[in-house]
Amino acid sequence: MKKRNRKIIISFVSLLFSAVLLSYITTPFEKDFYVNPSSDSKKQIALTFDDGPGKYTQELLDGLRERDVKTSFFLMGSKVEKHPELIKQMYDDGHLIGCHTWSHISFFKSSMDEIHAELSSTNELLESITGEKVQFFRPPYGYYFGTQLNKIDMIAVLWSDTPRDWVNIDIDYICNYIVENAKDGQIILLHDTKDATVPAVLKAIDILLDEGYEFVRADELLCRNGDYLAAGLAYRYCPYNGRAWYI
Repeated sequence: MKKRNRKIIISFVSLLFSAVLLSYITTPFEKDFYVNPSSDSKKQIALTFDDGPGKYTQELLDGLRERDVKTSFFLMGSKVEKHPELIKQMYDDGHLIGCHTWSHISFFKSSMDEIHAELSSTNELLESITGEKVQFFRPPYGYYFGTQLNKIDMIAVLWSDTPRDWVNIDIDYICNYIVENAKDGQIILLHDTKDATVPAVLKAIDILLDEGYEFVRADELLCRNGDYLAAGLAYRYCPYNGRAWYI
């Protein structure tokens, strides 16, 4: 019986390894789709902001513009509807504009019809403001099933680190967390709807700029080594001279 169980376990592990390897090999990938990096020594981070726009977004946009820093916003349609002028400024300033559903629904509790409706209504509104098709989204809470992603013709962007600014609503804590945990390739989750986040982020940006860090959009970070991002996958990290890391 023990020998049989061992064989079953070995077979299962082998099957799992084969599935992961097949997924890696068959993912669309073109080395010349984006410009390859010119240096291994660059330190790049993608700051991303969820749940906006809100009453602190204008302050954030002004601070980013002063520092010539580009970030990524994953926006809720119900809030975009109230602040289209902020979306226009984001777009004009060169930030990445992504979808975060209309009302922050949980994919775990929603049907595909509900998910498609939430994404489509938000995307249509964003496109009416920017004139550009929305390619990226972030599932609320980071919740999703792989079978759901397979049915969404968009690229999912998650995150590799976060100061949990929805819990730790403290300027010094958020700033120190970002600075102390900074490393090349990170995608950091933040919220421009929290009053402590904006001043904390701007303070952290100033510190990290002095340390040689560069802040880029999430799509620029994920594609910097030549990766071609595929719909149906969730990306969260990208080391230099390595493939964009997805699950």
